[in-house]
Formats: sequence, C-alpha cells, structure tokens
Amino acid sequence: MIDNNQYNKWLFKELGEVSTIKSGGTPSRAIKEYWNGDIPWVKISDISKEYVDKTDEFITVEGLKNSSTNIFPKGTILFTIFATIGKVGILDIDATTNQAIAGITPNSEIVNSKFLTYSLRELALSLENQGKGVAQKNINLSILKSTKIPLPPLPEQKRIVAKLDSIFSHLELAKQGLVKIPVLLKQFRQAVLTQGVTGKLTEQWRNGKELEDWTSVSSSKIFEFITSGSRGWAQYYDNSGDQLFVRITNMNYGTFKLDLRPEKLQFLKLANTTEGKRTLLKSRDILISITADVGMISLVEGDFKYEGYVNQHVCLARPIKAINEKFLVYFLMSENGFGQFKKMKRGATKSGLTLGDIKKLNIEFPPLIEQAEIVSHIEVLLTKADAIEAQYKKLKEQIDQLPQAILAKAFKGDLAEQKQSDGLSETSLKNIKALKAEL
Repeated sequence: MIDNNQYNKWLFKELGEVSTIKSGGTPSRAIKEYWNGDIPWVKISDISKEYVDKTDEFITVEGLKNSSTNIFPKGTILFTIFATIGKVGILDIDATTNQAIAGITPNSEIVNSKFLTYSLRELALSLENQGKGVAQKNINLSILKSTKIPLPPLPEQKRIVAKLDSIFSHLELAKQGLVKIPVLLKQFRQAVLTQGVTGKLTEQWRNGKELEDWTSVSSSKIFEFITSGSRGWAQYYDNSGDQLFVRITNMNYGTFKLDLRPEKLQFLKLANTTEGKRTLLKSRDILISITADVGMISLVEGDFKYEGYVNQHVCLARPIKAINEKFLVYFLMSENGFGQFKKMKRGATKSGLTLGDIKKLNIEFPPLIEQAEIVSHIEVLLTKADAIEAQYKKLKEQIDQLPQAILAKAFKGDLAEQKQSDGLSETSLKNIKALKAEL
C-alpha cells in the first residue's frame, strides 16, 4: 500500500485538462460521393482488440469536409460513447470515426498515452453507468472531459504501464491456453461416444471376442413409433397452463438433456380433442431435431415431470423394449449416427430431414447386456469430462475478472514501485503551465 506522503504525489485531474478530446461524425449516406474513398472510417464494431488497424468502410475527402468527423492520427486513443459505452482501442492507422466514438490525444508532457489507455479501461464501467437514454445509452463529451483520472508522476506512470503490459501479456497466454480446452473436451467426448458404440470401450469386458453378436438393422425396426408434431401450437400458448410445449429451443448439441430452464419453457392449455395430443411424450422417448439445427438428440427420462408435446420441427422416436435407450441416444450422438444425418440433409438442396430419413438410419447394436456395459463406460468417462469442464468454467470466470481487479490495484498505487526521485505531478503541471504562459 502507498503511504500518505507517497499518495500526495498523485493528482486527480479531469480528462479534459490533460488531453484533447473530439468526437467523430458520419457523412450523409444519401450522397454516394462521400463514400467509397480512401480515408478509413472506424465504427464501434472495428474496436475489437487493443490496436485498431483496419475497417471495412472508407470516406472521401468530400465526405470529410461535409461532416463533423475528424481525421485522428495514429496513436489516438478511441473511446466509445454511444450504445456500447467504454470500449477502448488505440488507432494504428490515421483514420476518421463515427460520432459514437471519441478520439483522445493526451498531453505527453503530463500523461503517458498507454497509461491513459489503461486508466480509461479501469473507468469504463463507471462511465457506462453514467449513460443516459432508453433504447441506447450514451454519454456526451462533457461527461468524458470532466471525468477525473489518477495522475502519478510521469516516471511512475511508465513503470505502471510496464508492469501492466507484463501482467496482461501473461494473462493473454493463459487465455490462449484456456481457449483450447472446450475444443479438446468436445473431441474427447466424441471419441468416447465413437469408441463406445463401436465396441472399443468394452473389448476387455468381452475378453477380446469379436463383435459377433452385434446386429445391424434399420431404425424402423428399432423404433416402434416414429412421428413429428403438429403445426399451429401458438393458439394454445398459455403460461397458466400445465402442459409443456417441447421445442428445438429446448435441445442442444453435445447433450441429450432437455434444457428446461424457466426462460426456455412454453406452457399450453390443450383441449382433449386437440390433434397434437398424439405426440404426448413418454419416458424413454427420443427426440430428434429435423429442421434448422438438424440432428440434436434429447431423451425423455423417467424423472420428466411434465405432460409434454412436440411440434413439426421435432421427431419423436419411441424405441422398442429390447434396446437400451441411452445406448441408442449415444449412438445417434456419435459420428456413426450424426454422420448419417449430415449425409441425408445433403447440404443446401434439402432444408431438413423427413420421417422417412429417420426410418432409414442404420443402427449397429450389441446384445442388451453389452449395451448397458457400454452406457456405463461412456458415462464414467463423460462424468470426468464434465468435472474438467466445470473446473475450466470456474478458472475462466476468475481469469475474466482479473483484468479489472488488476487495473483497480494499479490505480490505487499498489502495483508499481514509487520513488522519491519521481518528483510531484503538481510540480510538473505548474512547470508546464508556466512555460505555456511565457509563449
């Protein structure tokens, strides 16, 4: 922690006192001559990383002259003030911006540019909370200019920047490592499913026997009932009802669990004569998405507490008693099953799957006792993958919160060494003001 004598070296000055701040502008879209020029025009969406070095829109000199925008030189700090408040970037090109972005040029004799960039990132949430407006919040330049920033002596600013650069460099490496984990987990889960439904996981259980007892049949013999739901469910929507409308939005790739979060539920009130009641869901029913996101698989498990129905976008397939429904689900989720869905969809020439397609699936399965053994092996391995994923999510959440915590620590003076030889920020400001007065 810094003591009072050290902290007295720090000032808190309004941003407008230590920098020049201007906003951009937008030439009229109606006048074609203002566009398709060679002057880069930066939008909020172009600020996606620390340095902004490209944009997909350009204006002409005429567009520049006939709008309120300015050309900001390379090195200008960009800060978004409309709709998305608080995105920070540094121009790596000479460019103009739209009016949703402010260009900030610090007085280099008082404040280090990179130090100011970090300071603005730390203040972003506070500035966002000052936004006004209903549909899209904004802050005006007056608010930005009057925002107070910490101002330690210039040498200390540079040490803080060096420290933050080093920390964030290591943090970025950690993030890059984390990015690989979901991909590896997805590959691992798919490998587990494939090895399971092809008998690899149960080789030792079979004592090395070949897959002599495995049977290959069409799904029409595996499912005793295959149908899809009716149309026109909207007329029955009623959140006071106690019947559930199970839709594609309740299904996801990579899991057979139905997504039954409250915000995903659509309840119904159905008359007894409603045609759609033929799709009443029962335990062990398998659901397959057959339009849009084709091939998502869900299982209606024994603890399903709703009277549920599906629409025309979902196939309901009810397996015979002589097959383990979880083995069947894992087969359909594996590349052996999902790969058949992909081939059937045939790219852009077919918008989805038909019930006929579902009946033509080729399914390979062992005797019931081995199906249960395969399911057991798969679930042990998938449980381990789930545990790793939970750890990953916790770590990712912690790392995502670190930048703001690090910045807060830096701007309390707790991060970098402070030296008596740095002098006082107040003295620097007075010297600069005196020099300007003499000019």
